[in-house]
Amino acid sequence: MKFGLKLFLSYAAILGLGIYFFLNSMLLEIKPGLRQSLETALIDSANLLAEVVAPNDTDTPIRVELIGPAIEKTLQRPLNATIWNHAKTQANLRVYITNEQGIVIYDSSKLAVGEDYSQWNDVYLTLRGKYGARSTQENPKDRFSSVMYIGAPIYTTTQQGDRKIAGALSVGKPNVSVEPFWQAARDNIRSKGMWLLIAAAFAGALLATWLSLNIHRLVAYARSLSQGEKLSPPNISDPDLTQLAQAMDEMRRALDGKEYVEEYTLNLTHEMKSPLTALQGAAELINLTEDPQSKIRLAQNISQQTERLRALVDEVLALARLENRSELEMQKPVDLGEIIHHECHQLALRFEEQHITPKLGIDNNLRIKGDPLLLSQAIRNLLENALDFSPKHSEITLSAFSEGNHTVLTIEDQGPGIPDYATEQIWQRFYSLPRPSSGQKSTGLGLCFVKQIADLHSAEIQLHNSKEGGTLARFTFHTQNT
Repeated sequence: MKFGLKLFLSYAAILGLGIYFFLNSMLLEIKPGLRQSLETALIDSANLLAEVVAPNDTDTPIRVELIGPAIEKTLQRPLNATIWNHAKTQANLRVYITNEQGIVIYDSSKLAVGEDYSQWNDVYLTLRGKYGARSTQENPKDRFSSVMYIGAPIYTTTQQGDRKIAGALSVGKPNVSVEPFWQAARDNIRSKGMWLLIAAAFAGALLATWLSLNIHRLVAYARSLSQGEKLSPPNISDPDLTQLAQAMDEMRRALDGKEYVEEYTLNLTHEMKSPLTALQGAAELINLTEDPQSKIRLAQNISQQTERLRALVDEVLALARLENRSELEMQKPVDLGEIIHHECHQLALRFEEQHITPKLGIDNNLRIKGDPLLLSQAIRNLLENALDFSPKHSEITLSAFSEGNHTVLTIEDQGPGIPDYATEQIWQRFYSLPRPSSGQKSTGLGLCFVKQIADLHSAEIQLHNSKEGGTLARFTFHTQNT
């Protein structure tokens, strides 16, 4: 079975079951809701009529005559009311009144006058000052013969001014009176549910077809890549599928490795040309000159270029080892403040030589989880970078603090800042800007090293110009690492 068909059938099954259970639960709630509305109306009617027939005092009987004739005329009156497409042609209710012993003294249906209703819930509870109600099936063989009765107390006033229950008045209405509205609501919900299911199935078919076609395009693209064809990822409107296509292309490039090796080799060769050329020139000149001072100067140049080559090779190897890691080999809770203080102490001589003042604003107990050695190397690289670009008699501000669910380290210098043309290139391997004091460049691997360390710690590193001038480095550690 094809993926698109399986997706559509799964979607249709889940959607169909969901709509069925939702509509079924809705239908189960409608009938009780209608009966609750009926009960509310009966409560109001019963209490209203109970007040009408209430005697003035304990010596006066319940005034049945005030409502008896009116109820009989109401039951005989023809009606012409259309309620939600349902025609109502006559009143359909029953009213009976009992005295305080529960004996029926009035019945609009003329069926129970003189009978003892004291054990029926609507009368029994009402005479005891509670809410009385019952629903009784008048004909055991007819499930639609159920009638709901609501009782209301009939109060009289004693000579002391207290209220006393003198009887109960119950209003009854067949539950079947709400049946037309229930059936209409049921039919309406079923009809709309069916249309909803059809529309959803149509939309699901379109989605499954669209997704299936795009997957076929991705399969064709993957097969082309496996055959060595160099194609651009297919243009798919869905961003997730587009990312999948791009990830396939990136995976192919990573597995191939040619582009990575070529770029690394090209850049490394380019970076090595300058010191090698300087070494060659100094070596040739040192044999030609007889001046001792010139020989000393050329020897120093050879030493400097040799050190530059050694540093380049060391940093390339360190970065390569770091890039081959997919996760940290060692993690433990470390105090970020201790690392910052330690690195500032290690670079104290450089701060003194350049007459630069470190300003530290570090909160207490900033503990993060990570590799302390790598974190130290990252902070040292950022500090050395700030020192390289800071003018003499300036300040470098180091701040570490909590910000919401993050721990943040910032290093801000007062140097010239990052030129606009270099903003997007500073994270590239071997890219370096000339130092303001000497015009020399570094290996261009320090910031790449910092970026790799940040990625291994699931942290973010940002480098941009600060508002006051200079450069601001911001190292943000996320919640899961703090």
